[in-house]
Amino acid sequence: MRDFRWVCGQVAEVQRFINVPRRWCEQYPARERRELWITSDQGPEFKFVVHTTVMPARRGHRVLALLMGRELVALHNLQTKASVNYLRSDPPLLSRRWEVVAAVLGAIGGIAAFAVVGGVVPLAVIAASLIGIPGAVAMRWLARSLAKRATDRALIEAVRQAAAPAPERQTLRRVK
Repeated sequence: MRDFRWVCGQVAEVQRFINVPRRWCEQYPARERRELWITSDQGPEFKFVVHTTVMPARRGHRVLALLMGRELVALHNLQTKASVNYLRSDPPLLSRRWEVVAAVLGAIGGIAAFAVVGGVVPLAVIAASLIGIPGAVAMRWLARSLAKRATDRALIEAVRQAAAPAPERQTLRRVK
């Protein structure tokens, strides 16, 4: 079970930036990055950074931000009733460039070792490099699918909890 928390407040500021990868191994799912500042109902401000092109709120709107750990995973605009699950709209990439390079180098090293030495170990290195990337992609896809569903359910529950009257609320509330 994932630990979701939510904060409710007013959008103080939204800034949009364009992502420009500086290194060959950096990959972003979205070409834009948003910095979102929320002033909670209890007073403190929170800053969230999201790599996305979708922002359903502007300055002054009341929003509910759903967090998984310290990462903003969903945002619900309480005024327009628009919401976005960032794991669905701009999901992280399944494969990474450096993993492909490592697999190719591992396969080449395994083939060279097999040609020089022979035996079972170089064949195992070749097999691991060929199976490793599809296995990692499959595991990331499964984890992402489960996280998407859990985020959808947690967002519905957080909106329900925010609508219920409560005398004193903590700044960050846990989704139960």
